[in-house]
Amino acid sequence: MDIKQAYLQVLSKANRIALATAVGTMPNVRIVNFCFDADRLDVLYFASDRSNQKVEELRENEHIAFTTIPDEGIEHARSNHAIVLQSKRSIADLSAAFTAKIPGYDETIAAIGDTLDVFEIHTADAFVILDFETAGPVAFSL
Repeated sequence: MDIKQAYLQVLSKANRIALATAVGTMPNVRIVNFCFDADRLDVLYFASDRSNQKVEELRENEHIAFTTIPDEGIEHARSNHAIVLQSKRSIADLSAAFTAKIPGYDETIAAIGDTLDVFEIHTADAFVILDFETAGPVAFSL
C-alpha cells in the first residue's frame, strides 16, 4: 500500500489525537478532536476554547508533536515535526467537517461555538503504522 494512502486511511478512521506541547522544559499532552481535508493531508484542524491553557502554550511555542489515537488495534500516525497556527477559518467554516468526523460535535458547537478558535497543525512529515509489518514515513512538500 502507498504510505500516503495509508496516512489518509489512518486519518479517516481516527477522530482524536494526543497533542503534545512544550513551554521551556515543561511538556504537556492532551487529547483533542480533529478533522482534515483529504486534499491537504499536511494540515489537521482542531478547535479550542480561546481561554484554554493550551492556547497560551501554543502562542509561546508553536512546535508540537501528535499521534492519532486508534479506537482499536495499533493503526496510527504520528509526527514530531509539526507546528500549530491559529487558522483564518472559523468553527462555522469547518462545522460540517467537524460534525461529520466527531459524533455529537454539533452540540459542542451549539453550546460553546462562539468561544472556539480553530487551529491548524502543519506537518512536514509523519510516520504511519498499520500493523507490525506495515509502517513507514510519509513526507509532505510544504
